[in-house]
Amino acid sequence: MERSITFPYRQLELAATVHYPCAQKRKQEDKRWPAVIICHGFVGNRIGVNRLFVKAARRLAQEGYFVLRFDYAGCGESEGEYGSYGIDSFIEQTRRALDYTLSIDCIDKSRVFLLGHSLGGAVARLTAEKDSRVSSLILWAPVSHPLSDIIRIVGRPTYEEATRSGKAEHSGYHLSDAFFASLAQAQPLAPGSSFLGDVLILHGTRDEDIPVDACYLYESLLRQRTIGQCEAHVIEGADHTFSSVAASEALFEQTCDWLQKLENRAGNWSDWVI
Repeated sequence: MERSITFPYRQLELAATVHYPCAQKRKQEDKRWPAVIICHGFVGNRIGVNRLFVKAARRLAQEGYFVLRFDYAGCGESEGEYGSYGIDSFIEQTRRALDYTLSIDCIDKSRVFLLGHSLGGAVARLTAEKDSRVSSLILWAPVSHPLSDIIRIVGRPTYEEATRSGKAEHSGYHLSDAFFASLAQAQPLAPGSSFLGDVLILHGTRDEDIPVDACYLYESLLRQRTIGQCEAHVIEGADHTFSSVAASEALFEQTCDWLQKLENRAGNWSDWVI
């Protein structure tokens, strides 16, 4: 079952869709639902290119997960103007999505996942550093250097116009100088991570927006932690939005397999008696 909802962020209402888990997939003794919150990328929305996030949410719900996918302010059906906000605002909005999800009584607070794509991957990573309610991360083609990656996407003339005149247009959005300045401050690959949860990173070998090297940069950083495991895999032939049927199926399959592995590991630990 799916339904549209809104949740507040400052004076705005953010649009979202929630997907309820398939009851047959959950064990009878498992009274609480694990949750996945999907964070879309730069000037994106909760539907995604070729309905990527719709298909992902439905697949995860079939596997027994509660899923929330939402539009950041100024995107999709949410209120606000996207390009006037900085990355700290995106982190705040993601935390409001966490607030909404965790306000539901039947959510398992020990199994709350952020799934971020592209710039949403960087936002998910930065949110997890600030918010201990995030138990694990799933990063699809995550942005590694927010300012330089977004400049490469929009073009340097757009960036220079924004710094010169205060804003510039890209794909129908006005991007402010403050927006770009906030990207310069964002460091998802900063050393000394305080996030100790498990992480899955998936990236396509034909990603022309965010080169696959970003996958290895994240993996190298996150494997330096003394606690928390990190897995990274590349999907051959996949582009930035995993737009082919084969690429999206591989993406969903590897994501679900990893989640099942976490559940199995947690179940095995619960069998130990000390």
